[in-house]
Amino acid sequence: MFVYNEKYVSKREGYYYSCPWIEHGLVFFKYKLGICCNCGHEGNAQLLQRNNYVGQKIDWNRIFQVKDIYRKFHKKGKIHTGCVNCPYLKEDKWDNTRYIDNLYISHWSDCNSRCIYCYAANNPEEFKSNYNKSKYNILPIIKEMHEKGILRPGGMISFGGGEPTVLEEFEDLVTYLLDNYYWGIRVHTSGIKYSPALARAINEIRGYVVVSVDSGSKEVFKEVKRVDAYEKVRDTVRKYALQTTFLGRYLVSAKYIIIPGINDTIEEVDKWMNANYDAGLYTTVLDIEEGWYLKNRYNIPPHIYKIIEHAKKRAKKLHSNFELYERLQNVMADKARK
Repeated sequence: MFVYNEKYVSKREGYYYSCPWIEHGLVFFKYKLGICCNCGHEGNAQLLQRNNYVGQKIDWNRIFQVKDIYRKFHKKGKIHTGCVNCPYLKEDKWDNTRYIDNLYISHWSDCNSRCIYCYAANNPEEFKSNYNKSKYNILPIIKEMHEKGILRPGGMISFGGGEPTVLEEFEDLVTYLLDNYYWGIRVHTSGIKYSPALARAINEIRGYVVVSVDSGSKEVFKEVKRVDAYEKVRDTVRKYALQTTFLGRYLVSAKYIIIPGINDTIEEVDKWMNANYDAGLYTTVLDIEEGWYLKNRYNIPPHIYKIIEHAKKRAKKLHSNFELYERLQNVMADKARK
């Protein structure tokens, strides 16, 4: 639904409010094609292009017609309700040309861990019963997009949702993208399985990997991930880090999702950061568990702020780049407004 909102009315000729996903993005979800996947923001849009999608031939003209509809309304200050207050929405002189340069592949069909915070792991029967009929290959679609000039380099090609590296086509897919001169390949992974194609992307400074370790010890890792693979993950992180050069030293990150009641201690965060430093990582990434965040955003316990501030100071001491994912950015912005 599109609703007029005065704060999104541009007063500059040729400018309007939009985002890279509405303009040039496409998301491959389980069962559907989407315009955006940024479900952590306030609008929680997950705007749809097509439901009940399991690999059928795509009508590209229809895809771009939907984007044109969004542009038409947004130019008039009528914003989709799912986009209101989204941090990606900004005023710009957008390029209305029909192409895709932002892709997100979020298959939710298979994984090699059972993270305590994961919806799929906590609803195994639903995902197990629908696995075969929901699984579809992306590589033939990417090849079509490339050959028709629909997919262009310059944006971001991201993988997430389940575990990307266990997909049968993952190595071939990343290799195809690299061989055809794409960059900005971003992969969120458990790190349990090492990917030679991803290592190549890092080495060529065309790929970025985020490994969700979420712990600084074997015991906490097993409690969070519900698999016994801490040393294997740490070995994968080290191997990826060895692919980096000085220019690419920020391309490998280990992420820590704060899970209140399980890993929310400064001691555990310190162990995690020390292990990252020993592995040769130059980026510290913090997030917080989504379900807890949605229930407690405006009632954050003081020790969560202490963890964030401690990690920030520790990162500075270790000469590590410090990043907060969107949920924690919101937490700190809310605190600043109090």
